[in-house]
Amino acid sequence: MSSVAAMLLGRFSPRTQRLLGTAVASYAARLASALSLLITIPLARHSLSVEMFGVWMMLSSLLGFFSFADLGVGNGVISRLTAAHARGDRSEALAIMLAGYSCTAAAGLLLLLATGLWVLLSANPLSFAGDVPAERRIEVASAFGSFVLLLAINVPASLAQRFQLATQQGHWVGLTQGIAALSNLVAVPLALWFELSLPSLVFASLGCTVLVNLLSSLTWLSSRGYLLEMRASQGPSLVAIRAILRTGAAFFVLQLCAAFAFQSDALVIAQVLGQQSYGDFAAIQRVFLAVSTLAGAALMGLWPAFGDALNSGDIPWARRMLVKALATGAAVMGGICLALIACMDWLTAVWLHMSTPPPLLLTSMFGIWTVIDALGNITGSFLNGSGLLRGQLLVAVAMACTAFAGKWWAVAALGSWGAVLATIVAYLLISVPAQIVMIRHVLTNKRQTLRTT
Repeated sequence: MSSVAAMLLGRFSPRTQRLLGTAVASYAARLASALSLLITIPLARHSLSVEMFGVWMMLSSLLGFFSFADLGVGNGVISRLTAAHARGDRSEALAIMLAGYSCTAAAGLLLLLATGLWVLLSANPLSFAGDVPAERRIEVASAFGSFVLLLAINVPASLAQRFQLATQQGHWVGLTQGIAALSNLVAVPLALWFELSLPSLVFASLGCTVLVNLLSSLTWLSSRGYLLEMRASQGPSLVAIRAILRTGAAFFVLQLCAAFAFQSDALVIAQVLGQQSYGDFAAIQRVFLAVSTLAGAALMGLWPAFGDALNSGDIPWARRMLVKALATGAAVMGGICLALIACMDWLTAVWLHMSTPPPLLLTSMFGIWTVIDALGNITGSFLNGSGLLRGQLLVAVAMACTAFAGKWWAVAALGSWGAVLATIVAYLLISVPAQIVMIRHVLTNKRQTLRTT
């Protein structure tokens, strides 16, 4: 069996083999995450009050919203470490890693400081959570504080996953995320069984992830010899820190735009319709998010793979992989989402025990957006690998402003599904045409550069 697998893999280039290895490990992690989601969400919906279930789902969603908490440093590290790895420059790679840890530690501290200032200066620090009952305000405030503390620790704790992706060892990322998902599968039901408080539930979920990330980082850095080299080094280089911050600043704006465009549904719906409306919306959203994460598993290694191909001049491979990924993504994700929409009434009745099925418009909007999002991640990986950031920044700012403003009107006028509709319309009108132009620009310029050299 192993000889057959080796023969099949031998037909692919080493870059494609590493991409496939990352995809396989990521799929295993996503399946573990989907299993955790399928078990913990109905348990939480049954065990918690309607308001507390909505708050817990909102805090879980905020984890995606605060993806910019590292100030773009993580993606800046991927961009620069990918180039250093392609050149085989280990000393530069070490300098990038040390600078990355310095920057992410500072970002974590800034997050804690900003949260502290918000609590001190705001007349209502829990305004983001909507209308919280007076008897639950202390519990919700403690849960939010626990969430921010763990998120601040996780910013540097998860940085090693960026190293692994940049060096095309993404199977480590899949392994880490899979173990974290299985840990959540044990910890969250236990917290619900013992009827622990909402802050304890946050520690049971996000705390397990942080702990696994820390242990995985130490293991990977030690096994690759980087841990000893870091101890023997003279500390982070200011030149490397400036370079990462300069590259990371562009990614920070991109991540901030993505947060308001794609991850702000929790804030808008909670403010306009209340926590009760958001709880069920988020539960259905998580079903489609599970499909997105399965697609993300296949795409996890695309960015460094595209970057390696474009930096080394292998334009034909980059073009072929882009076309194949888009065609495969559209066919697979389209089929899965159609099947999911068709069986959603049964799924919500059996899984969530909802007495009323979700509106067809809501599930249809989620299905359409899930397909668009998967294809956008593919084109985004290509553009990130090409290093074309300025154009992406302008498009992202325009799209985010349009989508975020549209959500407030659409939710008030149409209901919760309006938030998804606003995202779809803004993306199709602004992002899609701009991405087509930028991809053509990259392929044309790279070909001309190769001809002149």
